[in-house]
Amino acid sequence: MRTIICQAFGSLLLLSCNGQPTSKAPVLIMNDTVKIPTEWFLKLDYPEQLCHWVRHMREDRSGTLWFGTNHYGLIRYANDTLEYLADSAGITTGRINGIVEGADGILWVATDGEGLFKYDPTTRYSARHGFSHLTTKDGLLHNDVGNMAMGRDGVLWVGTMNGLCTYDGRTFTAINLPPNTAFDPVGGLSPTRITCVMADSQGKIWFGRERDGLLMIDPKETGPRRILKHYTVADGLPDSSVSSMMEDSKGRLWIGSMFGGVSLFDPSAVDEKGSKAFTNFTKDGVIEGVETGAFYEDRSGHIWFAAEHQGVFRYDGTSFTNYGPKDGLSSGGIIAIMEDRDGRFWFGGFGGLFRFDRKTSRFTPVGKQGPWN
Repeated sequence: MRTIICQAFGSLLLLSCNGQPTSKAPVLIMNDTVKIPTEWFLKLDYPEQLCHWVRHMREDRSGTLWFGTNHYGLIRYANDTLEYLADSAGITTGRINGIVEGADGILWVATDGEGLFKYDPTTRYSARHGFSHLTTKDGLLHNDVGNMAMGRDGVLWVGTMNGLCTYDGRTFTAINLPPNTAFDPVGGLSPTRITCVMADSQGKIWFGRERDGLLMIDPKETGPRRILKHYTVADGLPDSSVSSMMEDSKGRLWIGSMFGGVSLFDPSAVDEKGSKAFTNFTKDGVIEGVETGAFYEDRSGHIWFAAEHQGVFRYDGTSFTNYGPKDGLSSGGIIAIMEDRDGRFWFGGFGGLFRFDRKTSRFTPVGKQGPWN
């Protein structure tokens, strides 16, 4: 574990400590029937792990833990029961890109190629176990859904391969955006691809578009005035390919990119050109790892994020602490971080699921039998 001192942005509280994670055994495992094609050149079957790749995590209001994966679909853990939902609920066994929960308790699941799945816990004992399915046949712009955000008004914002749209529970509505003139077809997937989307505490919607920097929309506005901000490399953004973002408790945006690392954007510090608002930690040599994401603010106000091949970092307001293989984290591709209501700290990515013990500062792989509790 190494610590890197950098410029302070205000003091934050220290993390609380939990004991060594333990697990009650046995855990009831249901519907674990997914088979990985044997011809694939990567080792994708990890019998000691939950699955080979955890892409997204969410704890719902009931305390149920949800894990979105590659090739294992959606996994649910509740009441000492681990359930693989792909076969039993008709959920895709492909890639799960995101899980969000609305104020009404409805869960939305974003997938690669199969649109959206909606989970209503009040109908969980129905034939489809509470799940329904929405695709382009229902008005969705594209069945490749990369990301989602829930607006303050309960409207779902959906980022797809074919642009940005909203869903109000009845109708999908496409958001008219100006042409992406910055798109470079060399290495880019699509000029209309939305790379990430986030709703901030003021109700504004922030999103990234393929090679087009950072944009912000005011849902209350219509017409040309709807897009209020558009930040690019010229404004201080280190890279035009914004891949993830998070608003912290101070109203600042933590931004991850494909090629420029981590930036901190402070809207209150914007000058006429916007450049003073960006602090570019990777570009300035404070931390390593150009492809970054999975931002999370824990209950102590510390910021966590992952950097490809560099493990994970924690920022306490003064310094960055880096965790990696020497701390038990065997994955160099963490892409999801979550702290649950019981203080358990979860890290997911290539190689499966891991638990972090604050007392020992060690990571433990989580298999099908845990440790869960």
